[in-house]
Amino acid sequence: MAASRDTLHHLIDRLPDAEITAAQRFLEFLAQEPVGPVFSKSIRRGIAQADAGEALVCQNYNDMVEKLLGKD
Repeated sequence: MAASRDTLHHLIDRLPDAEITAAQRFLEFLAQEPVGPVFSKSIRRGIAQADAGEALVCQNYNDMVEKLLGKD
């Protein structure tokens, strides 16, 4: 089945109210600009930190971006 906007609208209409926020966040994530080299580097650094057992506690997406880009 080919994806279309109508199909997505129907799926959204079928979501339980409790899942609307998660769906919105995911769709907003998909609609973002492509990842640039600076953000890509920060993602790789974050993965390396996780592999080393280091953890970052983030309150929200912007907090995560600031910490991964080193703007504490």
